[in-house]
Amino acid sequence: MSITAKELAELAGVSRGTVDRALKNRPDISTETKARILALAKEYNYTPNLIGKALVHAGKSLTVPVILNSIGNPFFAAVKKGLFAAQSAYSDYGISLELTEFKGYAPERLLALLDALPEDIGGLIVTPIADERVEEKLRSLTENGVQVVMLTGKLMSMQNAIYIGCDYLKSGRIAGRLVGLLSGGRANLFIVTGSVHHKGHAQRIEGIESVLKQAYPDVRLLGVSENLDDDEVAYSAMKKALRQYPETDFVYITAGGVNGTLRALGEHKGKITVCTFDDTPVVRAALRDGKISATICQQPYEQGYRAVKAIAENAVLQQPLGGDIYSELSIKVDQSI
Repeated sequence: MSITAKELAELAGVSRGTVDRALKNRPDISTETKARILALAKEYNYTPNLIGKALVHAGKSLTVPVILNSIGNPFFAAVKKGLFAAQSAYSDYGISLELTEFKGYAPERLLALLDALPEDIGGLIVTPIADERVEEKLRSLTENGVQVVMLTGKLMSMQNAIYIGCDYLKSGRIAGRLVGLLSGGRANLFIVTGSVHHKGHAQRIEGIESVLKQAYPDVRLLGVSENLDDDEVAYSAMKKALRQYPETDFVYITAGGVNGTLRALGEHKGKITVCTFDDTPVVRAALRDGKISATICQQPYEQGYRAVKAIAENAVLQQPLGGDIYSELSIKVDQSI
């Protein structure tokens, strides 16, 4: 349970006014005292209703656009639940989310949405795409004082933004270990991924390959197909892969397009072990039916919630967003659900 402002002042050995100056980043307080108050506020989960009062007096709200390439990808259902749960939790702060969704990984589509943003936004939550023009646009926003939170994808050049999401390289290494363990160290593996424009998807493949090379030399990587997180594209890509590599006996789906991939595999006569990422309704059903052996989860609800929380608390404390936040990874099998 969080504490009150009065209790925070007592813990810090200062007055309520000093606590107020520290939390609002006002002058007339020493650096040491301010640091002690902020540390205690974090330790005891103190979340004051400061920005809400300030915005009420100013007659304004804190508008935060949310731009997600989420259409057709069930992973984002939990992300959006987290986003709007946090909006409700921080409603006293005046937070107002404006969600825009699009499909796929076309940089031009994201650029058009970024160019259409109003000037007076209170922050931005976005799923970035690895493209020089996108990176330049996001950098210009941060240089103009917009606090940017990147979800599901991290652009390394964005030094003044934070990333909240999965450690893709680590998740790939976990996937590589799963392949080795479930196959007994011998398999003909085919990898299904989302897009080359998503650095995280590439890192997952890199992680899988690194573990196989180090520990499982008898696991043969046949190839990789890209499906743009689209079930129809995924179906066609998997059918093509099976014609090209009929010896495939293990498929790892590292992103979306799970339903389409499973449909193609269901039409194949050979026995194929399948692993995935994330805990979506399609994955859950396939786990129960034995079509998927295991899936790696990354706390999407928490990612959405933390994105809004980071911007809301930045507005309250008038401080930078802080460092990247990596979600906890876990493995689920049929007995987990």
